[in-house]
Amino acid sequence: MHSWRMTLLGAAAALFLGVGTTHLQAGVLYSQPTNFEGGYYSQNDTSGGLGNYATVYDNFTLGSTATIASVSWDGSYVPGAGPMTGVTISIWADNSGLPNYLGTPLYTANVSGNAGETFLEIDLIGFPAYSYSAPINFTATAGTQYWLSIVPDVAYPPQWAWESGTGGDGASYQDFFGSLNPIAVDEAFTLSSANATSGIPEPSSSALLGGGLALLALASRRFKHRPV
Repeated sequence: MHSWRMTLLGAAAALFLGVGTTHLQAGVLYSQPTNFEGGYYSQNDTSGGLGNYATVYDNFTLGSTATIASVSWDGSYVPGAGPMTGVTISIWADNSGLPNYLGTPLYTANVSGNAGETFLEIDLIGFPAYSYSAPINFTATAGTQYWLSIVPDVAYPPQWAWESGTGGDGASYQDFFGSLNPIAVDEAFTLSSANATSGIPEPSSSALLGGGLALLALASRRFKHRPV
């Protein structure tokens, strides 16, 4: 293929890649993607008499001050499936490297329903893992460590576990029947701002997309009519 064709196709491909990157990254403030290696129980038992017997906390710090508009996370049922009837999302202050879990949370959102529960895959422990998301409204100050807790309302059994993730400091905590214990893993969650994109491309992305289509069309026409 002639070099001019390679240039056109390469430029078009770069434009398409630019669109994809912009679309996927827009609005993400902090992310610890899941590794599907299992999780730790975090649950409010709604029928078995246990109540909020387990809460998992994981820390996060933002590089710049921003308002968190939504949180998404991954979890699994041990064994079987829910249903989840609600979830409490809280953000806690830091207390010398620990979540200030004995105090009052800085922010709490109570969400009804199953938070958009969507099946992902069977995790490495052998249990069904799901994705979730919910809106919140909390402004985090740059450079300040906070702790996120996610506690679903699920009738025991089964038990719900927050799936582990990667990208953080490899440490979190679990309050299990009143005893706070360290966990040597990150939890899977993503924090996003209000300008997170939907399925509609942003204006800048639309312009790039149009340019990419035009370049591909030009390359196609010349390829058909220009002899090799």
